[in-house]
Amino acid sequence: MTARPSFPLTADGPVLRGPLVYEWDARLEAVPEQSKVEGLAQAVRSAVQPGDAVYLGGSLARPNAATFELTRQMHGTDPRLTIIAPAIGNQHAVLVAAGLVAKVITSLHGNTFPAPGPNPVFTQADQTGAVTFEDWSMLTLVQRLYAAATGVPFLPTRSLVGTDLGDQLTEAGLLRVVDDPYGGEETALVPPLHPDVTFVHALLADTAGNAVICPPYYEDAWAAFATRRAVIVTAEKIVSTDVIRRYAQFVKVPGAVVTAVCEAPFGSHPHQLPGELVPETGGYHDDYEFLDELRVVCRDPEALTAWIKRWILDLPDHDAYLGQLGPDRLQRLRGSTAADSWQTELHGLEERWSDSPTNGELTAILGGRYVHRLVTQENLRLALAGVGVSTLAAWLAADALRAEGVEFDLLAEGGMYGYTPLPLDPYLFNYRNMSTSTSLSNVQTILGVLVGGFNSRAVGVLGAAQVDRHGSINTSRIRGRMLTGSGGGNDIASSARAVVVTTTHDRARLPETVDFVTSPGHGVRAIVTDRAVIERQESDGQFVLTGVLDRDSLPKDDLVREAVDRCGWTLPVARDVSVLAAVDGREVAAVRTYDPAGNFVR
Repeated sequence: MTARPSFPLTADGPVLRGPLVYEWDARLEAVPEQSKVEGLAQAVRSAVQPGDAVYLGGSLARPNAATFELTRQMHGTDPRLTIIAPAIGNQHAVLVAAGLVAKVITSLHGNTFPAPGPNPVFTQADQTGAVTFEDWSMLTLVQRLYAAATGVPFLPTRSLVGTDLGDQLTEAGLLRVVDDPYGGEETALVPPLHPDVTFVHALLADTAGNAVICPPYYEDAWAAFATRRAVIVTAEKIVSTDVIRRYAQFVKVPGAVVTAVCEAPFGSHPHQLPGELVPETGGYHDDYEFLDELRVVCRDPEALTAWIKRWILDLPDHDAYLGQLGPDRLQRLRGSTAADSWQTELHGLEERWSDSPTNGELTAILGGRYVHRLVTQENLRLALAGVGVSTLAAWLAADALRAEGVEFDLLAEGGMYGYTPLPLDPYLFNYRNMSTSTSLSNVQTILGVLVGGFNSRAVGVLGAAQVDRHGSINTSRIRGRMLTGSGGGNDIASSARAVVVTTTHDRARLPETVDFVTSPGHGVRAIVTDRAVIERQESDGQFVLTGVLDRDSLPKDDLVREAVDRCGWTLPVARDVSVLAAVDGREVAAVRTYDPAGNFVR
């Protein structure tokens, strides 16, 4: 044990002498008395027990080395774990496919790359009843963790009220909708959520567990403070406490709550690590090739079993996993973090440059035009878009507004504010976009304050599997089959100043009544499709066809008739319905500059 330095004291104060300086220096340099450093395999074996609720998260740097080690250690058993995360994605499919999961608590379950959509592993597990999925919105899941961390019995929220998503939780006894005791509208109350074990991935940690988490913070580190039994920190690098002190403002997880610290370079792979603020480690980009391979094998149980064997079960540990990836691949992921690295990928624009616009591209362009008009008319200031075509619509609108000198900022629910999207990568949370942000925070700040707070001037741009005559949005279930869930969609639709929905113009997407109300429709101003603009009228609140896209050299009457026939409800037509200008080459080029492979717009 390291002796604690001391110095003489008198009634008049300390004895000021030369050694005093050295003694204080020694005190600062003292190594923590208890080292919590363990190997990852040992930490998992010691911490996780059958039946545990395991949280996997804590920032945009996901603890994927821990996820794969959990699969390795518990494979062949029946631990019936509950997995908690703000979003359950490709990498979590291995836990479900390996039969380790009985329940999932999340706001989104599905593929996020290269485009949003259901993951067959999750939909099959839901259909068979092998796994129970407890769905929340992004903000309310974080609020549950915050309630648990702060020790309060519940927190009020503006989200979930008046939706099937909220009703489902109410029936399960997990949500209460009450009258505002101060005379306002109904509000929902969410209960605390306590994991048994939490895994967090950090840029740096010292041996005591003080962990540097780099922004944006996504759902933040509340789960670490709410955990009942064990908090495991995996870190890119274990360093001295003196180094940690240089980044004290980024220590979101203090050592007092940490059970074990495990060094795991590239511990977030195949996802990114935002690490530009810490030169001791640096960051790395998402491994899109790896994520896409995992997405493909999830379609075939035998292929996924072989993939799990190759990348997890046949490897003794995380170091072997990195060895199989190879140093060249890892170095490329580090190199891809440079803000100007897109310039080396310009060849990707050539493949589709001369093709006719797809329906998705038309939707993005019309959506961008409408958002531009809405922002200008109502003096809005911010936009938060969902993943997919809605992202591109918001980006196009922001480009046009900025070109006109209009002050307008883009948000991303993970904590990004004021970012400028760079070319060639439409993925909302791509690493390059983070480097252009003017502020980095967390879900509560973005969804709870900037979008849904007192001074909100935000427009939400949301995609929909279905949107009906009331503006209600479904991203949860169609004919009982599970889709991706809410993510932040319910939170945005519940509280943004205005909402624009982008979707394909056909009866399946525009039913009279959605199969499941994921997000409320009261704030929806317009439904924008690849053929038309359908706007809510202030006089009676109903949606009316106000514009049709000039296409295929068709007369106005035919364009109107086609739009009405393709809608699942009897769609009223405005007296002065306008013919919207045909999409031009510059608009198509703008979409393809952001999404050259057509991942979002096919």
